[in-house]
Amino acid sequence: MITSKEHFLVLLILSAPFLGSYVSTILVGAGQKQSIINPVFSNCSNCGHQILLIHKIPILAYIILKGACYRCKTPISWTYITLETGFLISSVLAILVLPNQTFDRIFFAIILAWIFLPLSIFDIQKQRLPDLATIPIACAALVQGYFLPYVNFIDCLFGLILGFVLSATVSISYCKIRGQTGLGWGDVKLISAVGALIGWQFLPWFVFFASISALMYVILQITIRGSQAGRERIPFGPFLCGSSWLVWLYSIS
Repeated sequence: MITSKEHFLVLLILSAPFLGSYVSTILVGAGQKQSIINPVFSNCSNCGHQILLIHKIPILAYIILKGACYRCKTPISWTYITLETGFLISSVLAILVLPNQTFDRIFFAIILAWIFLPLSIFDIQKQRLPDLATIPIACAALVQGYFLPYVNFIDCLFGLILGFVLSATVSISYCKIRGQTGLGWGDVKLISAVGALIGWQFLPWFVFFASISALMYVILQITIRGSQAGRERIPFGPFLCGSSWLVWLYSIS
């Protein structure tokens, strides 16, 4: 018999693309200096054409419209398809990776993915990680360390402190040696928050995977675009977010 918790997880999967579309609208609107309190959902931001109901269906609409407005053919922001599919895939992945885990672990894994994905997009767009996101993540991580049975509060607290000290040391040292910012303070705060989330034991693995994935990305860009790509500043947030989610999944599985 299907339980109420399983029904709820199915509902999360079905609602994931719609929530991803909603968050995308807020992020795109913020990038266009629109209000994030009352985002525009029903009209094309370029021509003002009213969007048909069928063109509001996540993922499917992007495919039908071939990634452009039905009327003026202005390209639709890649943020939409990225978050719509990202929310859906991460929700399914969390359930598949944690099949025998308790409901609270699966639910928390999905919510984490839904936080990290928009945060990654924001860092790509703005080249910064806002305190409005990183500080609540740190607070929530400490709370889960206190109330949830699979993590220890002391480990989470030590992970927070260790993550901040090590990343701040790297940031300050790089700035003094090179005379420019290498690791931003938003990255430092996110590393601290993730340290609280996964505990100090998994912190080295998290930093290692984030660094390796970022390095692989840079090498790929240099291979494709040439040496000038290696001199461009890249956002570290997406690599931190992706690595932290995967390491957290492993730590509770």
